[in-house]
Amino acid sequence: MQHTMKQMLVVAAVAAVVSPLLAAGPAVAAEPDPSSAVPDNVVVDPTFDPANATRVDEDGNSISRKNPCHDRAFAAIPKMLTSVSGCSIIGSSTKTKVTYSWYRDRGRVGVCVWSKGFNARAQTTWTASGCGTGRRGVVINWGNVAASKQIRGMTASGVAGVQWG
Repeated sequence: MQHTMKQMLVVAAVAAVVSPLLAAGPAVAAEPDPSSAVPDNVVVDPTFDPANATRVDEDGNSISRKNPCHDRAFAAIPKMLTSVSGCSIIGSSTKTKVTYSWYRDRGRVGVCVWSKGFNARAQTTWTASGCGTGRRGVVINWGNVAASKQIRGMTASGVAGVQWG
């Protein structure tokens, strides 16, 4: 069986790339923050991202070493839209509450915002978080649920940019 020079070069290149990977052994993952571990009594929502999680006390204060909850951008139009997932929260008890804040940073129209939370049965709820143009904040029931924060929003007409967290 004859091999062309091109085939031999391809085989040599593949071997050069794959050989170190085969000999290297398993990769070691970074150790997770133990305070961000999900306790057994916590309901895990499909939006939960353990790599982006912080555990909070009943008042919504972070008890993890990290707090990845930074502002997110959202565009509101005259149709109800749901944001991408924000930071993931692990509620420490059934009484846990989380604060959402938001403000319109682009556009000339008012915005209405609803914030994601959970009822006593760990079912998703959307709580009205205000309408207008200025800064708003609302405390939402979260409970012992591990999930990502999200908002919904819309305008009466036109487009508005919203920063939320």
